[in-house]
Amino acid sequence: MLKKIMPLIALLLGLAGGGTAAIVLAPAKDTEAGHDGNSETTHQPDATDASADPATPDSMEIVKLPSQFVVPVILDNRVRAMVILTVALEVQTGQGDRVRALEPKLRDEFLAELFNLAALDGFRDDLISRKTLELVKHALTARSTDVLGTKDVTVLITDMARQDTF
Repeated sequence: MLKKIMPLIALLLGLAGGGTAAIVLAPAKDTEAGHDGNSETTHQPDATDASADPATPDSMEIVKLPSQFVVPVILDNRVRAMVILTVALEVQTGQGDRVRALEPKLRDEFLAELFNLAALDGFRDDLISRKTLELVKHALTARSTDVLGTKDVTVLITDMARQDTF
């Protein structure tokens, strides 16, 4: 008899716990002190309004480059590791088509820069550090600024891994 009741009790406890968690973790309703119950409010834009700043997330578009970048790390005339990167560009809204049109040029410039960094021992460490990540982001942002002809571009490295060869 107990074997038949225990799964039912566990199910009820799970449902009760999930319902309680949903109530507790639900977003708070937007209430203001002294609000009289009217839902009509007027919004007047000010200097801190998000639409006034051209670099807000609403005015930016993220364009993922479809293929990964693979860069060999060469030590003593042998490939010792491969660094694999996935890159996206954050540009102003409406510039995504331009990025896609110039993708072959961007890939060429990015690969040239990544191979230069590898030749200068930029990926020599066994682990990829924050310093290496920032170095790569800065170098690729400079190259993308040159290719796209705009200063409002940020390189986002969405994935970076190193695979050592033996």
